[in-house]
Amino acid sequence: MFFRFSRRAVCGAGKTEMMFETIALALQQQKRVCWAIPRADVVIELVPRLKQAFPYALVIGLHGHSDEKMDYGDIVISTTHQLIRFYQAFDLLIIDEVDAFPYTFDEMLPRLAKKACKPTCATIYLSATPSKADQIAIKKGALKCCLIPARYHLYSLDIPKFQWAGNLEKALKKGRLPNVVLRWMRKKLATNRRALLFVPTIEAGFHLQQALKTLLNLEVPFVYSSDEQRISKVKAFKEGEGQFLITTMILERGVTIADIDVAIFCAEHEVYEESALVQISGRVGRNPKYPHGEIIFFHYGITEAMDAAREQIKRMNQSAWKQHLLKEEPKYEMSSLLSIYRY
Repeated sequence: MFFRFSRRAVCGAGKTEMMFETIALALQQQKRVCWAIPRADVVIELVPRLKQAFPYALVIGLHGHSDEKMDYGDIVISTTHQLIRFYQAFDLLIIDEVDAFPYTFDEMLPRLAKKACKPTCATIYLSATPSKADQIAIKKGALKCCLIPARYHLYSLDIPKFQWAGNLEKALKKGRLPNVVLRWMRKKLATNRRALLFVPTIEAGFHLQQALKTLLNLEVPFVYSSDEQRISKVKAFKEGEGQFLITTMILERGVTIADIDVAIFCAEHEVYEESALVQISGRVGRNPKYPHGEIIFFHYGITEAMDAAREQIKRMNQSAWKQHLLKEEPKYEMSSLLSIYRY
């Protein structure tokens, strides 16, 4: 029996820790567990967390650059591509961020996942932003779902603010930054607030890096998919080194950094789908000591994806409040509700 179950929880709800009891039960029954994740960066982050949680289990991490000598362990944490190594190997398969690239864009990967499962395997999907197909399956009852609208620390999700900034892509190519962006950056410097700066393309990232150096005398690291030093750069930033980090969408999910703000540059860009905007917004407020932060979308016109992302976050807050899952009533600043439309 190939049993499928979906657990949808907001970003920062503690989906990882929610799986620990299920994993412990499987290990007690001498079952083999696989935790599959789309991206290597998240595998690297998850391995030490599961080793700490299950010190007596053999935890193996597999990704394209891993140096593991073994394929099998009690718990295998693997990128979805690495599932090609396995055939009917697992009793429990957890597919994390099931809506993320490349899992939803490569038809081969779901087939690899099914091939890696034993006939009696239970499969659990984890996501804060399930695909449209999964949402339809849930509504029809074809896919069982557990919805968790609140974070584990019981504080509300922060709502993105929309800030018109003109044609940022064009400005960056000329080495310029709009005054609204410069003011925001100077405010972060004055208040010593750390921030992730998301860009839609690698080219935009290098332009932003140069503009910050020229205009504000800031040396800001930049991470992207083909950056050979991205793991060390992210590790250093997580450990408190540097005030800002420029990134493409490689850090849209699976990364937790305490007490952080987020800015999205060129938020109207086509790469920013609703799910990506929700995930990026979810980088803020993940730590119970620092449950809130600022999320700002610098844009040249509000897109349907931007509106839908903000409305989705608000709906989750409202659902959590109605279910008495929050310590505080969600509050929406007027600056997060009023914007200038350009599309």
